[in-house]
Amino acid sequence: RRGEDTMRYGPLKPIGLWDPRWGDLNDKEIRKKNRAYAVIQLRQEDKAGQLWNLVGFQTNLKWGEQKRVFKMIPGLQNPEFIRFGVMHRNTFLESPKLLNPTLQFRKRPNLFAAGQIIGTEGYCSAVAGGWIAGTNAALLAKGHEPITIPNTTMMGALSHFISECDLNTKRNFQPMPANFGLLPKLPKQIRDKKTRYGAYRDRAIKEILDIKEKISGLL
Repeated sequence: RRGEDTMRYGPLKPIGLWDPRWGDLNDKEIRKKNRAYAVIQLRQEDKAGQLWNLVGFQTNLKWGEQKRVFKMIPGLQNPEFIRFGVMHRNTFLESPKLLNPTLQFRKRPNLFAAGQIIGTEGYCSAVAGGWIAGTNAALLAKGHEPITIPNTTMMGALSHFISECDLNTKRNFQPMPANFGLLPKLPKQIRDKKTRYGAYRDRAIKEILDIKEKISGLL
């Protein structure tokens, strides 16, 4: 429904991958002429390197159809398929109704939630949520006030999003991955992407160092 390029911007996204045979990566003209169309990521699943997972290939296709289609992919003409992809159900809390940015339940402040169940996507986001919840649980146990991570940091922006998402403007709450669109705009517009992302980073690091200093004597 979303067009034939949909998968190329999802699990087949080739951005950031470069084949040295194409030439110099730093040459803009060469980069324009040579770009991967679509790429499959294989993740090693066993110590011997005999089992590999096709990342992001959950599908409702029947197993016979999966086998037929996957064998059409260059390099995958002769694999032995041990397990086929299936769609999984993503279970998560309706966090805007339940949680504060501290990841405390609003009606039960001594109970915390963390991980993908709170409505953040990705391993790093899950780890960051665990850190926020664990740190605040420790602060609370020692008689201190929990901290709210500023939304100028990525983990702060995510915790604010999942707790403050306006359900009146959305049909329902859906999980969110880390992305720069969650961060407040910089005081001054920066057009160069690399420089702009660096400014986001520097602002976030300053906030994180302030938090570290604030809690260093409490835990």
